[in-house]
Amino acid sequence: MTRYRKHPKPIIAGQLDASVPSRSSQKRSWRRYLRMAISISMAVAAALVLAFGPRGIVKAPPHTTVVEYWEKWNGTEGDQMAEIVNDFNSTIGRRDHIFVRYISTSSIDQKTLTAIAAGVPPDIAGLWNETLSQFAALGCLKRLGTMAKSYGITAASYLPVYWRGCHYHGHLYALVSTPAAVALLYNKAIFKADAARLRAAGLNPNRPPGTLKEFDRYAHALTIVSSRGQILQAGFVPMTSWYLGDLWMWFGGHVWNAQTHKFTLTSPAVVRSFQWIQKYSQWLGPQAINSFQSGEGNFDSPENPFLAGQEVMEMQGPWMANYIYNFAPHLSTLLWPKSVELKMPLSQRYQNYSWAFAPFPSAVPGLKDVSYCSFDCLCIPRGAKHPRSAFAFIAYVNQQPVMEKLCAMHGKNSPLAKVSRKFLLHNKNPYIGVFEKLAASPNARSFPPVPIGPQLKAELGITAERVGLLKDTPRHALALAQARLQRLYDAFHAMQLRRQAITGAGGEYNP
Repeated sequence: MTRYRKHPKPIIAGQLDASVPSRSSQKRSWRRYLRMAISISMAVAAALVLAFGPRGIVKAPPHTTVVEYWEKWNGTEGDQMAEIVNDFNSTIGRRDHIFVRYISTSSIDQKTLTAIAAGVPPDIAGLWNETLSQFAALGCLKRLGTMAKSYGITAASYLPVYWRGCHYHGHLYALVSTPAAVALLYNKAIFKADAARLRAAGLNPNRPPGTLKEFDRYAHALTIVSSRGQILQAGFVPMTSWYLGDLWMWFGGHVWNAQTHKFTLTSPAVVRSFQWIQKYSQWLGPQAINSFQSGEGNFDSPENPFLAGQEVMEMQGPWMANYIYNFAPHLSTLLWPKSVELKMPLSQRYQNYSWAFAPFPSAVPGLKDVSYCSFDCLCIPRGAKHPRSAFAFIAYVNQQPVMEKLCAMHGKNSPLAKVSRKFLLHNKNPYIGVFEKLAASPNARSFPPVPIGPQLKAELGITAERVGLLKDTPRHALALAQARLQRLYDAFHAMQLRRQAITGAGGEYNP
């Protein structure tokens, strides 16, 4: 898994020249552009068919509407979504003569944009929440509000953080396929083994830290460094986190002001979050951290640093329970095999695990249950051939029993306002309730609704790594990142205005 995607160039509608020529020359330019685009689109369409290629797809029954569904998942997660698709096809799909053709592919965002431009989009695209605003701003997605309402899917159906995240400029553009929340994952067994050192530091080995200051003390007490400065056991290393660029959420910060259309990376709370990252690097040393990271095994392997006992505390999502069981099952079967434990009361089930989840502590006194709540989402691209049939499947996924089945298989919490007792009490992850509570919290945070979301995500990650390697001060690095992002956004916004002036249409797609 990659922690951050490479910093991409902004996708700007039209890619017009900075100077605005006369309207007649613009029309001639657009005609030339259109002729060229049509030629290219034919080649692209053919390339897409070759690139995607059906993977083990059964032939659609006769006299059915075939819904093309592109999804980014592969491996086990892809197979589990395929199971949901098969369930739909054999029930509601059979009844309503709809057949969903499921295709797993890489680079889903770029391929979907290319297919939309070529006029051959899928009927459903499985995207990330961080790209949703960009797709909506570019006019690449169909608004779903009316169809959602016709199926009884409203704000009351969802936890607020996920419902907000599915919107852009007040319009619904997606529904969740699977969500997530970020929490503190800690090794209870190492807490117990190092109890004497924790108690010597005035800390309780029988519970997780409750504040960020206390968390720092736990991290120091649990870290073991050799005489040569090599990290043998890390209490916590921010630089290993997937959420390095999102830590400002736990400091009460904001990186985007939707009212002023300005980035706020230099605001005090955001600066403090990056200073916190740098504090760990100043303590442990960037060379020791680099050496520790280079010695890490693959995430999805027994050599994963948490599974191997090299890192005691991490910021992680609920899916980690699946990875632990798959690659280090002894950490999740201390007393009983999984089949026996799943039938026990939750209070007893906790005893079977050498690890636990808890809310990651906030830096702000009184700010409780903070979490970054991301999600995978289902969208209908502009130009989809069968939007109503596509939404029938999206609505099916958002039925409570179906959503709970998919989320349980993926090891994730549910985005819905209601969850069953079975989902909470007999989930393969006994700590799924922690994530349900975090996602329902008023302090749950979603990604900012900014139309250059992928660029924002990349800049935050790159800046955090630069600060963590002591190559720049937090304030200066954030000021540079803010200036770069503002230029990108201003260019994007100006291009949208030009597009509106030329075509007479707004930036968003209004079917």
